[in-house]
Order: sequence, then C-alpha cells, then structure tokens
Amino acid sequence: MSTKRRLPFLLLPVVLLLSENFLPFLSSVPSVAQAVAQAAPSVSPKKGQMIVSTRTPKQGTWPIELTVSLFIEVPQQTLWGILTDYESLPDFVPHLEECTIVDRVKNRVYIEEVFKCFPLTMRLDLEIKEEPPNRTVFKRYSGNMKVYEGSWEIDPASPETSIFTLKVKAQPDFPVPQKVLTWILKTEIPKGMLEMRKQALTVSGQREPRYSIEVLSGQDF
Repeated sequence: MSTKRRLPFLLLPVVLLLSENFLPFLSSVPSVAQAVAQAAPSVSPKKGQMIVSTRTPKQGTWPIELTVSLFIEVPQQTLWGILTDYESLPDFVPHLEECTIVDRVKNRVYIEEVFKCFPLTMRLDLEIKEEPPNRTVFKRYSGNMKVYEGSWEIDPASPETSIFTLKVKAQPDFPVPQKVLTWILKTEIPKGMLEMRKQALTVSGQREPRYSIEVLSGQDF
C-alpha cells in the first residue's frame, strides 16, 4: 500500500472537525481555488491548468455545487481504470480506510466507504452508474450526507491526454455552516484531483512534470 497524502477528495471527515469558531480563520487563509487568472466560462483547461467553478446558493439553502476540470497527461483508458478500481482507492485516498463493492447489477455498482479521521468514523454508501469508456454517475443512498451526487467525466484532449472533470452536489445531514462546507469543497477537491493525476502518471509509468498546475477560477454558475 502506498503512502497516503493529505487529500480528502471526498472531504467528509474534515467537515465534522470544523465549526463556526473556525470561520474567521478560514476566511483569512487562501485556498487552492483562489486563482491568479479568470477562466472564461465553458473553456476546457489546457496543459498545466485546472478550472474550478462553484454555485453557492443563498445562505441557509442547499445543495452546494462544484465543478473541477483538470488537464491530465494520460490517455482516457488509464483514468478510467483508476476511477473504476474502487477497492484500490484506499491505497491513495487519505482517510478512506475501506471501499467495498457490495453488489453489481449490470452497469450499476454499489459500494460502501468507511472514512476515519482522528477519532471520527463516517460511512458513505454510493450507487455508481458506469457509462464506459468515459463517465460514471454517482449518488448517495445511505450514510452521513443528505445529498452527495454528481459525475466523473473523462474527455480525450488528444490520444495521450485527457480532460478529467468532477461535478458534485453536496449537502450534509448534520449541522455545519455553509461557508465551511463551501471552503472545504473549493479547497480539498482540487487537491484531490491533483493527487489523482499523480496516481494516473504513476500507473502510466510517467514522472510528474516539473511545471506547476495553474488553478483558474471559472465563472460561477
């Protein structure tokens, strides 16, 4: 099992650790989603780029929505293999202790995930519809989120490169300030995408490029 990195790409355990007391601190800390440039709406990322777009409803209403799109230097089939090898996810997804396939019905997969962070243990059960070779659609059917649904999409940028996109809607079933969850989504999911890129490069036998990824802020939708 490889060393786990600090990247809660499903971000669930961290939500429970935060409260209103942390809001002044969070607002003063720059997140990975704060961009040095503004991306035009509906523009795909180019080499070395990630685009993050959000939709935060009015205070007190849900769900929060996020779209993250990243250029990755591997072909579509490599990313598809990583995305759908569910029981290997704990090898590189921090805080994810277990990911078990409990059933398969045609192109639908039902998984149970267990997250552990400090003294906390959380569960998220997902129904995943696979649409090979480039898309999965997921939806929570049990666990500690009231709403957790969206899709992963892999579009070829060239025969050897891909655009990897996550679209997600999230609403907790426990009290948490909306600003806190929004901050976590905009901060941790982009980090998670970068870690998945590292895993994809490793699987394809490539070294991680020396250039840094430029994170662009897409227009809110």
